[in-house]
Amino acid sequence: MDIYAQNIYEVIQNSIKKHILIIYNISANHYVGLTIYATESKELTYVKSINRFVDINNLQEYNKKNIKRVGVY
Repeated sequence: MDIYAQNIYEVIQNSIKKHILIIYNISANHYVGLTIYATESKELTYVKSINRFVDINNLQEYNKKNIKRVGVY
């Protein structure tokens, strides 16, 4: 799968701002994605094309109303 910066979104979930990588569009209002991290950790997988780390074991569903900005990180 090719991963691009255009698949990265800023969301607010539980009053916390974070960046996610959307990997699947369930419907017009629901998405599946992974949280993006800038620093390396033992549990994270490096994604070269975006130069960031993701936790592939922490897939989450997001609602469109939580997405604040598109294509940023």
